[in-house]
Amino acid sequence: MRILDRYILVEWAKIFALCMLSFMGLLLLSEGYNWIQEFLNWGASGWSILQYLLLSVVKNASLLIPVSLLISVIFVLGAMNRDQEIVAARAAGIGMWRLAAPLWAVGILLAGLLALLNAVLVPDALEAQNAVVENAQFAALKAKGGTALPKGQATFVSFENTKDHRLWLISKLGLATGQAFEVIVHSFDERGREVRSISARFAEFKYSGGRWHWTFREGRDMRFDPATGSLMAQPAFKELELPDYKDDPEVMLYSTREPDTLSLREVSRFVEQTGSNPGGPNAAYVMRYHAIMSAPAICLIVIAVAIPFSVTGGRASPMVGVAKTFGLFLAFYFLSSFCSAFGESGALPPMVAAWIPTVLTAVWVIPRLKAVN
Repeated sequence: MRILDRYILVEWAKIFALCMLSFMGLLLLSEGYNWIQEFLNWGASGWSILQYLLLSVVKNASLLIPVSLLISVIFVLGAMNRDQEIVAARAAGIGMWRLAAPLWAVGILLAGLLALLNAVLVPDALEAQNAVVENAQFAALKAKGGTALPKGQATFVSFENTKDHRLWLISKLGLATGQAFEVIVHSFDERGREVRSISARFAEFKYSGGRWHWTFREGRDMRFDPATGSLMAQPAFKELELPDYKDDPEVMLYSTREPDTLSLREVSRFVEQTGSNPGGPNAAYVMRYHAIMSAPAICLIVIAVAIPFSVTGGRASPMVGVAKTFGLFLAFYFLSSFCSAFGESGALPPMVAAWIPTVLTAVWVIPRLKAVN
């Protein structure tokens, strides 16, 4: 590694660390303002509050890294441009691509770190944080003599399996007991016409042989003519087993939670069950999955954006570049939110909506990178 590379990396590391610490401090203040009073009302211990705040830092690290990277790269290159260090390096025959090579290496490293965070640490932190909140709420209700649903249970579950064309409506679902009560399952053909409807007083499910098995009890099996919608048969049954019905009850519980509260592992299972580009309410969950998967590419995008904004403008203060950073970040955030809204509504395929901001930014910045070089 050349002396110039070490110099750039050291200067970048100082600013990056400062940005990360600053944003983490702001994050802790925000989380504390929003949640400490809630935990105190629940009678939670100080350890629970501290645990929740620390998990918030881990959970939001994937959001802080790209912003800190963008600010630090613009600040460092802007300072070098102001002090004529970039001019001196280029006069010595060092091209802009080679000069920025340490920063590109950092971007690749952080992209890999971001992928690791999203795949391992962030899911663990998010699930642990949800558990802290649920335990605190449950303990508060129990202390007041109230009742709460145990973990793994939910009421009024509506789950659409778009891959197998089924809609489940369940009054009460419990993973621990392996039972569901007041179950209605509507089945549709490829054109969305109802062909079958199973109504049961309760159902039992168990996992064996690498798949879920459902047994419906005390109900009716109604068959419809898809062309006319008329009822053709509705035999009653005491017990009905359907080998093709292998829907995952745990994934059904995910549909009762907000997409932003699900980890990558959870939304991955949801996508595997429902398909990669469903419509309707499932689109929001699949949108979250693709948004997580596309996040590491942002580390390379921010470096590509930072370079042309940092090395032009003469002896301007680095803070000018940092100010531009926030404008670029807000524009990118607005575009991402706009595309996410279309993806969550089903107007755009979720995978397309998740990648549009990154692709458009790349198309916009590549010609400017070439011009700077």
